[in-house]
Amino acid sequence: MLHLIDRSKLTRRKALLTLASTLAAWGLGRPESALGKAPIRMLVGAAPGSVMDIAARQIGEALAKQIGQTVYIDNRASAGGIQALVALRSALPDGQTICLVHATQMSAAPSLFELPYDTVSDFSHLGVLFSGPQVLVVHPALPVNSWAELLAQARENPSKFRYASAGNGTPGHMTMEQIKFKVGANMQHIPYKGAAGIVAVLNGEVDLLLEGVMPLLPYIRTGKLRALAIGGKERVPVLSGVQTFEEAGVAGIGTVWVGVTAPAQMPRTVVLFLNTALAGAVLTPSLRASFESTGRLVSPGSPEDMKAKIQAEIPVWRDLIRQSQIRPD
Repeated sequence: MLHLIDRSKLTRRKALLTLASTLAAWGLGRPESALGKAPIRMLVGAAPGSVMDIAARQIGEALAKQIGQTVYIDNRASAGGIQALVALRSALPDGQTICLVHATQMSAAPSLFELPYDTVSDFSHLGVLFSGPQVLVVHPALPVNSWAELLAQARENPSKFRYASAGNGTPGHMTMEQIKFKVGANMQHIPYKGAAGIVAVLNGEVDLLLEGVMPLLPYIRTGKLRALAIGGKERVPVLSGVQTFEEAGVAGIGTVWVGVTAPAQMPRTVVLFLNTALAGAVLTPSLRASFESTGRLVSPGSPEDMKAKIQAEIPVWRDLIRQSQIRPD
């Protein structure tokens, strides 16, 4: 549970007044009219200490300051985040229970698992908060200095390279298969459990890894890993010298977005209230700076945009999963 201390009454009062003004402009009334007084539960389909869990705790603390209520984290670790979303679906649509989710849980999971829910229609989507590009790294002993060199060697020697992932069906695995399909190169997938994939490439057990910027950044900066390319349409400031896949000629390699969803049938006033509060939380200067220092792109969006994003991505990942015969762990 996050027991949050108000370190700046002035800052908190200003944030609440700003939020109240925004909601009043929409005709939604005072902030406290949108939610009850009980603590807000933020479900997370990941274990304590994981990247998603840490992000949830940072967002939860900032959200609590925005709305003046306690926010606590409820971890429901499971493949595909299924347990967390099952719990969310059965919660009341009163705004007291929300869930932090990422793209794979909402867009790829329907084709990976037999889900007991529909990721589009069974939830009230509150908005994407930020996205995280994935960066392709190799062990420095590997004699390649660019994506072009790696690709040339992979095409000449189809069984030469092995890449690690955090497990079957994870974002790194899915995106590497997408890259392989786009460029027509074969690289053997070696699934690990969680951070063990990073250890494997550091030790030279495998040749390369595609993973989020945050866990890899210290190793890139110290030269223990060499970055060749990164997802997304633009370069990331903390890795400004690393070209995007787009620049390298591989179009359509995006980022892993993270957003918040809630139970279906949530009143529109509550949806808009939480969307505004969550946007204010991630745009808090200290949290935004923290996220951007680890390569994340903070750009909160609307509930409609999040729903449309899921709807557009589901068939893309479905086709890839079928073509690559991806099976979850």
